[in-house]
Amino acid sequence: MSVSMLAILGAAVAIVTALLLARPLNQTTTDDLRRRFGPEFDRVVARHQGDAEAAERELSERLRRFGSLRVKGLTTAARERYHSEWALLQARFIDAPGQTVAQANALLNRLAAERGFPAESRERQADALSLHCPRHAHGSRVLHEAAQRAAAGETDTEAMRRAMLAGYELLHELLLPRPQDRRADALAGHPRPHRPFGVPSQRSAHSTRH
Repeated sequence: MSVSMLAILGAAVAIVTALLLARPLNQTTTDDLRRRFGPEFDRVVARHQGDAEAAERELSERLRRFGSLRVKGLTTAARERYHSEWALLQARFIDAPGQTVAQANALLNRLAAERGFPAESRERQADALSLHCPRHAHGSRVLHEAAQRAAAGETDTEAMRRAMLAGYELLHELLLPRPQDRRADALAGHPRPHRPFGVPSQRSAHSTRH
């Protein structure tokens, strides 16, 4: 076999090997994004009309922008204050669902910002939440959209109830004790034992079904 033929065969083998190695690498990237973003991965794929590559590009960009974001600590007093504010909103839901959804949306936005998520843009905040709170981050968008529809005059109480439930799940995750909360308490001058405290039930929101 001539030298030129051997060179051609060698180049062909190198190309085939590179292609075979690239497939597992791409698959690993996809698996990693699925693991990091959870159900958000499927939502983004659906928004891109099934284009998984476009979804992966978008999520990879989120990972690049917000992967190094550090969630800030909250004092026990602040966490309990948010807990109490949400409980009051739930109690008002039956009488004023539209107003309650708007106030709950503002409260969740404020809580996320205090935890260190972007405050200048709700879209950026939701993108960052989707990376750091992947199971329940969608509640931010759902509640925000419900508040916008309520402001436009929509009166679908059941849709607003579902938005409150989605928002509550994210609020619950953001209020869970984190190691950095101990430092926040210490800096505030009143260290307290960190134990999970009860989050409000959804009785008020559920009651709109009856």
